[in-house]
Amino acid sequence: MANVHINKYQNDPQRCMSSATSDTGSQIKRIPVKEPTWRDLHDLKEAGESYDELLSRMIRRERDYRDWKMVVEIEEAGEFVAFDPDEILRDD
Repeated sequence: MANVHINKYQNDPQRCMSSATSDTGSQIKRIPVKEPTWRDLHDLKEAGESYDELLSRMIRRERDYRDWKMVVEIEEAGEFVAFDPDEILRDD
């Protein structure tokens, strides 16, 4: 469950999200975000999903996107060389 706290001591109010897991050894980290960003994150969150789960999902998608982008760039640059994995793995 995510807790939202308003920082009352700054002119530009920020919100802090925190997410706890059932693991008692986990530390809770707070990430200050501006209110519009918090609303956008909240809109992306699925029912019953914690902010920790949402951010983990977003991280996985970003990593997948970066991997895909790297492959596309290699293909476009013509630096990709196809290979036969069976040929590489066979014993000589």
